Amino acid sequence: MFNFFASKFIDDYKNYNKPYIRLKLISLSSIIGIVINIILVIFKLIVGFSTNSAAIINDGFNNLSDSVVSIMALVGSKVSQKPADKEHPFGHGRGESLISLLVSIVIMYVGFRLFINALHHYADDDQTVFTPIAIIVLVMSILAKVYIYILNRKLYRKLDSDLNFGVMADARNDILATAGIIIAAIIENSFNIKIDAIMGLILAAFVFKPGFDLFGQSAAYLIGQRVDPDIEKRVGDIILENDFIIGYHSLHIHEYGKGHLDGSVDIEIAENLSLFVAHKIVTDIQRKIKDEIGLDLTIHMDPTYSLIMTDRVIDEIKKIEIQAKNDYEDF
Repeated sequence: MFNFFASKFIDDYKNYNKPYIRLKLISLSSIIGIVINIILVIFKLIVGFSTNSAAIINDGFNNLSDSVVSIMALVGSKVSQKPADKEHPFGHGRGESLISLLVSIVIMYVGFRLFINALHHYADDDQTVFTPIAIIVLVMSILAKVYIYILNRKLYRKLDSDLNFGVMADARNDILATAGIIIAAIIENSFNIKIDAIMGLILAAFVFKPGFDLFGQSAAYLIGQRVDPDIEKRVGDIILENDFIIGYHSLHIHEYGKGHLDGSVDIEIAENLSLFVAHKIVTDIQRKIKDEIGLDLTIHMDPTYSLIMTDRVIDEIKKIEIQAKNDYEDF
């Protein structure tokens, strides 16, 4: 279903490495989650009120709160799509992580409420009672949540989006919570063993932990955690591929949303190269890094040594000069 709608509304939807396509896919998955949750809300409230089932009515309102997480994911993807402006010269890509931080708080709150409700249920010594129709409706809800979970897990792995992770974690929590309630109710009514409250405490921990993990991950990103060391290594390898550069230092890379990298570095280059040749060398490095890594790199040249002008070195410099002249003529 998702691929069908993606092919209809998103051009080149399979090219998810493009930041614009990536955010469009996140938005579409959020809209699908909102629609499914709203359908579940309407269906459960109709069945719940017609059968006077408090369990179904409560679960319906739970789905209403679940739709809030999908709405937040949609807002996060929309904010991240906004282009750079005067106040935000590096764009709004970190809006995705900001909304993910809020989603993590919602998930942790749900886990906390489940913990409190389980304690109250144990203290009140209530027994969970379900009608067959209630169990059928809750099983249907689980199947819908399984679809949302699988969809967002797939997108999280492809897009590396904390928003999809948040929706995925929320759907998994609903699956575990609803399944646990059904199992506990069956055991309690069949064997008269009070297990619902204990199950609720265990599920509360399962719900809270992914929210806590997402909170830490999003907070670290917003504070400014180090980018993947493999990216730094690849940048260094590209710089040192040039024979006229013997080293580099002060490499700093910043991420302003997935697919938007900016950075700076000092390179150690020969002092007796002409400015014309040195500029060509630096420009070629910047272009290669941009093409292969997607990083906009500002390079500062540190003249730290002198070249011995052998015939081979002179020939290589002449080739660079010819290439530079051709580039400027094309421009």
